[in-house]
Amino acid sequence: MTRISVFCSRIEAHRVPARLLFAAPLVAVLTACATQPTAQQHVPGFAAGLFHGLIALIALVASLYFPIRIYAFPNSGFWYDAGFVLVFALNIVLVSLWLLPKLGGMFTRGH
Repeated sequence: MTRISVFCSRIEAHRVPARLLFAAPLVAVLTACATQPTAQQHVPGFAAGLFHGLIALIALVASLYFPIRIYAFPNSGFWYDAGFVLVFALNIVLVSLWLLPKLGGMFTRGH
């Protein structure tokens, strides 16, 4: 069997509903219509994005109990997003590196 026929047989085995094939592009088109208000004075910028990215995991847990948001709105746009995503990703990497040895030891010791 060629690779194409194997790929096609896998698609046949996992039939994707036709509605899903039409819904995905429709959702993409509709979300393209979303707008954000214009930037205002004294809105959070890059430094605030860095700080909010740093406390995002704590704020996420706190948002379950208190009416707070983990993401400032309205913000200054790209630079706020860049700072937030940069530090948030670093947070996730550091937490993962901290947890992996602890979880790995749990599985390798046979507990």
